[in-house]
Amino acid sequence: MIIRQAREEDVRQIAEIVVEDWKIAYSGIMDSDFLDSLSVEQEYQKDLRRYREYVVAAEGDEVLGFAWNRTMEDETADCEIIALYVRYARRGGGIGRALMAHSMAAFREAGKKIMIIWCLRDNHESRAFYERMGGKADQDGTHRWGDREYAMISYLYQLDA
Repeated sequence: MIIRQAREEDVRQIAEIVVEDWKIAYSGIMDSDFLDSLSVEQEYQKDLRRYREYVVAAEGDEVLGFAWNRTMEDETADCEIIALYVRYARRGGGIGRALMAHSMAAFREAGKKIMIIWCLRDNHESRAFYERMGGKADQDGTHRWGDREYAMISYLYQLDA
């Protein structure tokens, strides 16, 4: 497995990962009508516009997961992992840890000090992962998907510690 900058030819697989992950991981957490409405084609169009901001974990031509990273100037944090996804069937094999470590190292190299990642409050599997990776629960918030607001929680990482 290697971690590299995403390429345009990766976008279809990235979209498939997002839709599959949402439909499986968020079942029972998010509104089923909203999850049923997700489509690979719509996600593909969104990801095609922003794939240059992604890094992927890949084996050969297969994308196993990806991270969407950005820098920012905010009172809470100066960088963020906006999204971190691993093919559902490949979870537990270290891919998420490798993507997280890669993103954090890139942020450190860029001189960033505090990283944030947001998560659905009811997504206990992801929350446990972020905590194992050293994140400290910080802010509560909400985000709208479809017709509903969902409770969110952020995790902060001190990159200069």
